[in-house]
Amino acid sequence: MKLSIIVCVYDTPVEKLDKCLDSVYTSTLGKEKGFEVVLVDDGSHLDYTEILKKYHPVYVKTENRGHFAARTYGLMLAEGEYVAYLDSDDTVTFNYHRPMLEKAIASGADIVINDWAFRTESGCAYCKSDSTISSDLDITDDEILRQYTKYCGKQHSYFVLWNKIFKRELLLRAKAEIEKTDAIMKRITFSEDMLITFFAFKLAKKMTNIHTGYYLYHVHAGQTVTVDSAEKIKSQIDMICDNFDIMLENIGDNKYADEIKASIVEWKNMMSRTHYSYACAEGKAELCEYVKERYGIEKPRKSTASDSRDYIASGLLGKNFEGIDTILRWICKKGGDVSVKYDKKDEYVAKSIKYLQENNIANIVCCEPYQIVVPKREISVKSKILHNRLVSMIAFALFPKGSKIRKRLKGKL
Repeated sequence: MKLSIIVCVYDTPVEKLDKCLDSVYTSTLGKEKGFEVVLVDDGSHLDYTEILKKYHPVYVKTENRGHFAARTYGLMLAEGEYVAYLDSDDTVTFNYHRPMLEKAIASGADIVINDWAFRTESGCAYCKSDSTISSDLDITDDEILRQYTKYCGKQHSYFVLWNKIFKRELLLRAKAEIEKTDAIMKRITFSEDMLITFFAFKLAKKMTNIHTGYYLYHVHAGQTVTVDSAEKIKSQIDMICDNFDIMLENIGDNKYADEIKASIVEWKNMMSRTHYSYACAEGKAELCEYVKERYGIEKPRKSTASDSRDYIASGLLGKNFEGIDTILRWICKKGGDVSVKYDKKDEYVAKSIKYLQENNIANIVCCEPYQIVVPKREISVKSKILHNRLVSMIAFALFPKGSKIRKRLKGKL
């Protein structure tokens, strides 16, 4: 077994989970036999019987213990040499995991990162400034943890799990390192990605990236670090502060240790500003005081434009991007000879067609009569305005984190 994709689910609507799994099984990875999907059901109340009949993943249902426990349990069940994580309400484009696996095998990398994008009601958009998307990375040894902390948490593509594949052996070692701390004794339900990825990047010997597709991260208005009670917010603050403490205590003898420490401290300061902004927006004086106490900051500040600058410049994939990707899946599934008309200036489509050709998945010819026509991107004027850099900067400045308007914009941009 070459690759295990771990999907943890807790009451995810059946239709969303179906779309998630379908995006894997109908991808170019589906042309290979050396992969498995490990579905860890963390005590859901929903019935996923039809999903199991349709896809036949490795399935286990446990009592509800939280995302961290589910992810680590999935890791223990996985049989692949490499492991990827996929959130149960997200999807991947049709040529995502297979090139990552090929890159990992060819390069010997412990970690391979691929591109990602936000998926909202109005379409898909990626962060132009994100270094994992805008740059080609090929990093070894101590440089890897330095790169992980370099952007002080302002580029979350480094500390999330879902846009990467890892050597399973690396994640097992990272798990063992976490278990040496007191973190495992606590019920980790927030920011668990940080601990896993921190130790993985610390232990990795080689990290690289690739640009063949997108992990589509589903954004909706309800997604926010705020929850329905002050006690739960305090619990989140406690967990993330504990994570920072653990990271600072476990930098080790990395030759860039001082620089890494400074970056983690600034990352922690940024999160204090984030939580303070939410507390102020919710009008919770008690919570504002707790932010000061837990982060150890006498005069906390609200979030600044600099905190969000890497998310301001957006590249639009188009409202019909997922439809275009569906057509590419059809070509992939059909295989053999197929006559296709497409916009050769569309880099994503052209690159995808080239991959299908070079890997003998399909023989693409461009002559009439066309069996399939790949449409051009549909990008509305409204989307262009909302994603304009200047407009975004003004919106970030006028509507602080936690505000009702900011929450609405988050799900519709």
